[in-house]
Amino acid sequence: MRPINPPRREPWRLPAWRLVAFAALIVVALSALIARLIVVQLVDGQRYRAAAQANQIRLIPVAAPRGVIYDRHGAVIARSRPSFVVGLIPSQVTNPYGELASLAQILGIDERALWYRLLHHRGITYADFQAVAQNEPYGPVILATDLPVAVVARLSEVLSNLAGVDLEVQPMRDYPRGKLASHLVGYVGAITQDEYERLKNAGYSPNDVIGKDGLEFTYDSYLRGLPGGERVVVDATGAVVSGAKLPSKPPVPGDTLVTSIDWRLQQIAEGALAQEIRGLGRRSLSGAVVAEDPWTGEILALASYPNYDPNDFAADRWKRIAYDLADSTQPLFNRAIAAATPTGSTFKMVTGSAALTEGVVKVDQVIDDTGGWDCGGYYARDIAAGGLGDTTFVPALAASSDGYFFRLSWWLGNARLRKYALAFGLDAKTGIDLPGENEGNWPTNAWEMRAFGVPMEPSEACFLGIGQGAMQATPLQMVNVASAVINGGTLYEPQIVREIRRPMGGTVKRSSPLVIRHVPVTPEALAAVRAGMARVTDPGGTAYGLAIDGLPFSGKTGTAETQGGNGPNTTWFIAWAPTAHPRLAIAVFVDRSGGYGATVAAPIARQILVKYFNKKG
Repeated sequence: MRPINPPRREPWRLPAWRLVAFAALIVVALSALIARLIVVQLVDGQRYRAAAQANQIRLIPVAAPRGVIYDRHGAVIARSRPSFVVGLIPSQVTNPYGELASLAQILGIDERALWYRLLHHRGITYADFQAVAQNEPYGPVILATDLPVAVVARLSEVLSNLAGVDLEVQPMRDYPRGKLASHLVGYVGAITQDEYERLKNAGYSPNDVIGKDGLEFTYDSYLRGLPGGERVVVDATGAVVSGAKLPSKPPVPGDTLVTSIDWRLQQIAEGALAQEIRGLGRRSLSGAVVAEDPWTGEILALASYPNYDPNDFAADRWKRIAYDLADSTQPLFNRAIAAATPTGSTFKMVTGSAALTEGVVKVDQVIDDTGGWDCGGYYARDIAAGGLGDTTFVPALAASSDGYFFRLSWWLGNARLRKYALAFGLDAKTGIDLPGENEGNWPTNAWEMRAFGVPMEPSEACFLGIGQGAMQATPLQMVNVASAVINGGTLYEPQIVREIRRPMGGTVKRSSPLVIRHVPVTPEALAAVRAGMARVTDPGGTAYGLAIDGLPFSGKTGTAETQGGNGPNTTWFIAWAPTAHPRLAIAVFVDRSGGYGATVAAPIARQILVKYFNKKG
């Protein structure tokens, strides 16, 4: 029997379709790779090359000159000037202890002070130099500014031996007028960490100097410019590659501000305010003056006393800054826009126009002013015993009769008084282009329940109507009220900056008058208020004896009690001139001066008008 052989197996062969599919896949992959290489190398090569180079290049920044601030006639209020500064680029420093010791000797600054500046800046405290180098490798960390030429010469001789020490000229903010207009223009300072976190998405850097107050703060984005600096090449570890030189990036100066300020008037206002307050002999006194164009809302002058020197902040004179911050008179407080107090009888501009508009009294209606009025069970008395007797609206306003205005206020009542107070802009910010404005206060029943735990009484109308009680307004708000009385009832938003210009020419922005509202008072009511205020210096007027030869002016005195009548009075005066065609309105305020509006605040306004209009005093 023959053995049975198993069947022969066919040798395995790769299917042709698989081979074709594999080859096609390889071709597609290679094609895609080649296409991508073409895109990267040829189409987008320049872009990727620039990105790669950017990753290797760091900018050691140099600040741009901030924009110039001018008054309406071209007088310089703020500018930048060149200043020698010495800084540290931490990533380039090889011997921090030795270098700071050498710098201390050359600069004449205590070594401990230099270490403090190095480890404490931008609102951050670093543990040691290594922490600074890790977080701010390219700095520069500014150690000293505004170096004298002799110090610069000594430092230049040894600079090559101090790795990472940078001596350069940087712009420093300069306020050539010193303390004048300090609350208006504000000041600058190094950006803090909190400010940087808030502003970094707007292009700010950790080493920027920014506006901290005043116009410097409000318009910082225009004034700051674009920083330039030195470009350096770094390796993969972030270390600077020595010998690799790149062209520097020039800074772009900030935009120019042209303001509505009349610098001559500003100087006159500040001088008159300071002279009167110093003459009262008490260092604790303070005050403010605001002058406004009643036809546009433009601010012509804004002064607050005491003031400060913004150059101290620009140059980081920390001892003087510390003194100002600790001073009990609060020289950094802008009283022109933020000191809200009862206004005394200056508020009668509002009460009078409201009463005439509402018809509770007529201009020629004769009223027997007995010097007081029964305000719902409380008899309110005028300081002038007996009152004016038979009188009408215009002489009663000129004489500022409380007895007359008690009854007008009572007839109006709390609700209507509030309506007109708010219509004239009280209890709301005016919108001026300065930070820190106070909206003041006009009391309501809800407010008094929160503040005192008792409901508002109807009798309070008598005192609110003469600018006493819990009402509060700022000098800026009151000059705005005066402007509305002058111009026929238009309440403007006060403005300081008229125009923003590019440093090389061209206009970025130009301001125009902004109307808040038209106050709902009749032309006849405003005309009567103007007539009463025009007689303030006549016999019987509260400013009798303060007339100016050749310059008729209108005004309203105000005396506000403090501490329930037990403290020194706060004094006010509102004025405009000339009476027939006013060119400016003025509010003068002196806090807790004692005396009366006619004896303290009014002489300040008179002195301003005499000097501004070149009249004999």
